[in-house]
Amino acid sequence: MILDEIRLKDFRCFYGETSISFSEDPEKNVTIIYAENGVGKTTLLNALLWCFYGETTARFEKREDILNYDAKKAGRTVASVEVLFEHNDKNYIAKRFSNINASSGREFVVARIDDGSHIMLDSPDTFINTVIPRDMASHFLFDGEHAEVFLGENNRGSIRSAVRDILGCSLIETAIEDLQAVSNQFRKQIPSTAATKRIEDLSSKLDDLTTQIEAAKTSIAELERKREQTDQQIKDIDTKLRNTSAAKELQSSRDRLNGQLARAQKRQKEYADEVYKWLGENGRFIVSKRIAEETFTFLDEKQHRGRIPSPYNEEFVKDILEAEECICGAKLEPGSRESKKVASLLEKAANQVMRDRVSKVRARLASLKGERAKAPGRLTNAKRRLAEANDEFSTTEAQLAEISEKLKGINFDDIAEREQRRGELREELREIDRKIGSLSTNISVAEREQTKIDHEITELAKQDKQTAIYGRRRNLCEKIKGELEVQLVSEEEQARKVLRSGIRRILQATTRKALNLRMTDDYVISLVNADGTTLPKSSGENQLLGLAFTAALVEFAKLRQNAQDYRLLPGTVAPLVLDSPFGQLDDAYRATTAEFIPKMARQVVLLVSKSQGYEDVLNAVRDHLGAEYLLVRHNKEPQGDRKPESRYFKGKEFRTAIFDAEYDGTEIVEITGP
Repeated sequence: MILDEIRLKDFRCFYGETSISFSEDPEKNVTIIYAENGVGKTTLLNALLWCFYGETTARFEKREDILNYDAKKAGRTVASVEVLFEHNDKNYIAKRFSNINASSGREFVVARIDDGSHIMLDSPDTFINTVIPRDMASHFLFDGEHAEVFLGENNRGSIRSAVRDILGCSLIETAIEDLQAVSNQFRKQIPSTAATKRIEDLSSKLDDLTTQIEAAKTSIAELERKREQTDQQIKDIDTKLRNTSAAKELQSSRDRLNGQLARAQKRQKEYADEVYKWLGENGRFIVSKRIAEETFTFLDEKQHRGRIPSPYNEEFVKDILEAEECICGAKLEPGSRESKKVASLLEKAANQVMRDRVSKVRARLASLKGERAKAPGRLTNAKRRLAEANDEFSTTEAQLAEISEKLKGINFDDIAEREQRRGELREELREIDRKIGSLSTNISVAEREQTKIDHEITELAKQDKQTAIYGRRRNLCEKIKGELEVQLVSEEEQARKVLRSGIRRILQATTRKALNLRMTDDYVISLVNADGTTLPKSSGENQLLGLAFTAALVEFAKLRQNAQDYRLLPGTVAPLVLDSPFGQLDDAYRATTAEFIPKMARQVVLLVSKSQGYEDVLNAVRDHLGAEYLLVRHNKEPQGDRKPESRYFKGKEFRTAIFDAEYDGTEIVEITGP
């Protein structure tokens, strides 16, 4: 997909009809839209998402209020967004309506533009999903401010979802669900026989467990969404406090302490794991003390008496019998009394294997004794480090609580209210995490019980020929389902390899530190130094890593555009729309990242504010810049004592805030000139 134009009519802050024509030139593939916070950057991103899918991002407040307020006051009832785009060398227009007076009707249409004529498509939603599957959309229409937190340790589920979305896993996942349903049907159809009464009871129990697991998974998914929204609300409050002069210093201290708290929490887990690991590795040294000492005593005693190793060597005795001559020179005739007496020594003789075993036992006992002496020191060190981490965590929590109390005490109602709300949200977050943990544990227990019951049903089904038919059919479903699950794991592993390589390449081109990427199989992403030590990431590095991850996803989707695997959805080429991608980057990172962004996708749309460095971004992408727009805020209120706000582009002055205007809303102004 290549975006051509977006047309907005009374959509949210955009009053009346306005539009943006995106650059379609492959060499000048960047369109920049400049705007200050609250003027409409995020609204533009959501306009695209809403037009195509009827949805908005989690950060988009009052998402049901689509119609512009002034338009509504003027008696207008319809808001709409139109997007003109190209796909597979054909031109299309997608349009979504919101009519406050209509309870139903066709809200979304897509037409192919053929020689000026509009040919309506019968299934617009299906068509859009073939252009950019809904699962992939959020990775192309990307909220850059979210990039900073996207790769946090608590968001590994989001990262895995992103990878699976770009892989197009929905086909395999649907097939796995269908096969499970068919398998359950075959289980229920097993006829009534002597063996199946027990099967019926087990099946009923299995159904109950399945229902419990599905209900728990649904609850977890809902809690995860609520967690993301709650977390984002907290971050929004932090941003507002950070930008309020009265609370700025305290919020800055809290940001620093939050980072310190996260690092202390991570060390707590590492050192607690170290204590548990000690128990696994050193427990045997402690419990082996008595048996080791008694064994050593036994070996020493037997050795002292000449019994260990045996005074007779098996190879030596055999040599004497073979030579038929004793070491004293006497003849040992085969079968004679003397020969038999020598041969009887073989019963007590020690061979090389026996001697080796005795040596190994001694060595092992010596190792146990040595490690037992070291073990208490290791435990003491691990407990000391854990105690230090616990102390740091407790101290930091106390300092954070003190800051919170100070913020509540500031004589500004809005700050105190925000801080109060922040505390409530933090408590909600802890309760959500507790519920998710409890549900996850219940799921694990139920799944183990399922496996046990499933195995028993399979064994019982083998006992009767008629029953075995349904058992075989069910087993076939389970086998195919298992193969698809293995295929999914394999595809995910390949995707991780491609993404790791892509992110590393991007970081090498943009970061000032010599850092390596580490992405585990469960999608914990971190930066490590040359020694492999995990390093704490700054806000800027978090955001840069999030952008690098997005770029790698886009590249991976493009690579998979012509994928022939019928089990996975093919990839896609789509525009990359980045809202506020430079928010936490310093000047150096901003410049290097801006230089890289034109390479991230065939078409890039940047929405940036002044705080994110107009000039730095402009200079870095100048050679790729194809179109520029400015969002201008109109206010019906008089200007009063407010200072005029202007920006200069291409030698021209552009007003960014207009007062005594006819409406409250945002105007889109194209920046033209040499």
